[in-house]
Amino acid sequence: MQGLSHIGLKSTNLARSERFYTGMLGGEAVQRREMPDRRVWIQVSGVRLEIAELPAWGRLDEEQRRALPMISFLVTPDEVDPIVARLVTAGVPHDGPKLKATGNGVGVYFGDPDGNPLALSCNEGYVREGLERNTTRIWAAAPYDWTPVSEPV
Repeated sequence: MQGLSHIGLKSTNLARSERFYTGMLGGEAVQRREMPDRRVWIQVSGVRLEIAELPAWGRLDEEQRRALPMISFLVTPDEVDPIVARLVTAGVPHDGPKLKATGNGVGVYFGDPDGNPLALSCNEGYVREGLERNTTRIWAAAPYDWTPVSEPV
């Protein structure tokens, strides 16, 4: 094996997902496909995401959401607050910044509009003073309605 090729995600609205990953996380769409199904490939901090559009699926309960794999993006201390500010401005539900359950790292937990679990992970250098430690179970992202601030409603 040579390494990780990409991470596959599912979306009920491909255009919304593309706006989320490019606008919230600074990703770049590098490829699109319309047939035989709709997909977009987005590069985010060296990680390639392949997002496929599917018809809406049934809601998962909290236990099922906690069982989903999480994608955690490694960020620098200077990136945490600006990304969190974008999440807040856009009304994206999130938890953190918090000290991780163990060690000195800081995490921010959130999800994309389809409920795919995401996190920011800053392993050193972020000011930890006053942060709560994540002593609870993993925060479970749920799907939510999201419209980019710059998009007409």
